[in-house]
Amino acid sequence: MALTFFKTPKNKKYNYKPLYYDPRKEEREKRLKSALEDTNSEYGEALRDRIQMRWKRSTAKKDQKSSNQRLIIILLIISLLAYLVFLR
Repeated sequence: MALTFFKTPKNKKYNYKPLYYDPRKEEREKRLKSALEDTNSEYGEALRDRIQMRWKRSTAKKDQKSSNQRLIIILLIISLLAYLVFLR
């Protein structure tokens, strides 16, 4: 019979299930659900949801455009500094 003073712990197992979130799919399902429901009684809410979706899309486009412009400006500044440092 062998005596052990140090026991090595067993590996811990995790029950991790990765989640996938698709905002486009969620919006599409929401629109489909609202279209299938009675539109007369909830017309105001449906209109509000459509306006919010359009606003979110337009702000996302504006953010992307400003981000691209900022990137171009930064690249121009870096290239100008590299020109001044290395070729002068």
